[in-house]
Amino acid sequence: MENREQEINLAEIFFLLLSKIKFILLLTILGGAILFAYSKFWLPLLYKSSVSIYVKNSSEQKVDVATASDLSAAKSLASTYIVILDDDVVYDKVSEMLLTAYGSDQMSSFFTIKKDDNGKEYIPASQIRSLVTASTVNNTEVISISATTRDPQLSADICNDIATYAKDLLTQVAKAGSVESIGSAKVPTSASGPNVKRYTIIGALIGFVLAAAVVIIIKLFDNRINTADDIKNRFDIPVLGEIPDLEMNDKEASKYEY
Repeated sequence: MENREQEINLAEIFFLLLSKIKFILLLTILGGAILFAYSKFWLPLLYKSSVSIYVKNSSEQKVDVATASDLSAAKSLASTYIVILDDDVVYDKVSEMLLTAYGSDQMSSFFTIKKDDNGKEYIPASQIRSLVTASTVNNTEVISISATTRDPQLSADICNDIATYAKDLLTQVAKAGSVESIGSAKVPTSASGPNVKRYTIIGALIGFVLAAAVVIIIKLFDNRINTADDIKNRFDIPVLGEIPDLEMNDKEASKYEY
């Protein structure tokens, strides 16, 4: 007789997982604990600093009150400025400013220091770019520049270096508008990451999914005959009766009718 493919519906999956709830909970807790320990004791602390720059349309300088068209133009310029700020020329300048301020020996703890064809040391733009984010604040003409590193002072210095260089670069390249810094980036006093709670939740979810997958896969590949329904579903033959195990306990025997 031909064997039929084993099928399992949602109800069976639910009760199957419910029957293995202890195993699933164990792996869920274990996954959360592992990523909690990893993020709490292994990952380095991260410090985030930010600085804001205000974009003005050129015509705003001629009058005391900015019109709606001026503000709209400034918002458009802000989006353009963000694209310019992401160019390598900005991060090459930041690299130069950081190496001047800190020196290559100290910066080698955070970046890979390379040399150009002339033997001049520099920090690859991609490495600094990976630490920086720039975006408009609530779709306004204000641009927020943030840097997240393992050193609080370095995070603040990167933001301030970008803001300082951006004043002349943005207006020079765009040929329109002007930029003013809103204060300066402050040295953060507390770590902003890693997000231990987020890592713990992710670990618990991974543990739950793995446990559930293991339980379901074992069930799908289980070819043993355990009940009369298994015989009917697999071989499509009637079952005339069942002989219970006389040595089973009362709880197991209660599944049978006498």
